[in-house]
Amino acid sequence: MTTHIETSATVNAPVEKVFAALSDRAYWEYDAANLSDEPGQVAEFSADGGVDVTLYEVLPTDALPEAVRSMVSQNLKLKRVIHFGELTDDVSNGDMSAEIKGAPVKFTAELTLVGENGATTLEAESDVDVKIPMIGAVIEPKVADAVKSILISEAALIEKWIAEQA
Repeated sequence: MTTHIETSATVNAPVEKVFAALSDRAYWEYDAANLSDEPGQVAEFSADGGVDVTLYEVLPTDALPEAVRSMVSQNLKLKRVIHFGELTDDVSNGDMSAEIKGAPVKFTAELTLVGENGATTLEAESDVDVKIPMIGAVIEPKVADAVKSILISEAALIEKWIAEQA
């Protein structure tokens, strides 16, 4: 079974500034260092028209849903691949995929940046898939909540980074 969620977060900055941040490796270094208590790293980055980034991040076990913690003995390593297409008419479409090393959990998302009235909305339509027999369907909504929290936190980080660069 797959759990589908929709998330929307507002960045109080024009879409051009948000896209410029996403097109800057320094932003992604900042994101990797600050999104979680355990710093991650930018493994790959390119910004030739669009933006492509691969992040290796660490999810501490206490960030996991309680139902999952008992099954995990150490922090989880997350590989996240993010793509945004070119910004055209204040819109950029993209996608994200993530896998947790050694765990039967993955999530994907279709991403959209939309600029309007000096602010930017980050929209994500995500699918979470936990392939653990009998309990995967119970865990998926909890993992989906964690994914939603990551996306909202990321929007806040973008806004903070833009403010610090001004």
